[in-house]
Amino acid sequence: MALRTFTCRDGVTWNVWNVVPTLSTATRRLTLGTGMAEGWLCFEGGGLKRRIVPVPADWEAWEQDQFQVALDGAESVQRKTDG
Repeated sequence: MALRTFTCRDGVTWNVWNVVPTLSTATRRLTLGTGMAEGWLCFEGGGLKRRIVPVPADWEAWEQDQFQVALDGAESVQRKTDG
């Protein structure tokens, strides 16, 4: 799993990594949602999370502007809280 960091245009620093699910049972696939069984690209920064499904093949070589475009189009994700 690679990890990249970039700073978006509003000054927030984002960590970006690919998530690869490790459980491959039919039940797990159903709970992941459409297209997510093969993994997704996770963005986390400024207390927010976003994701792109599926993982773009060349994301590890992206430049800052490519990360910004991807972040702009990424799906917002609710953060899980304890309790």
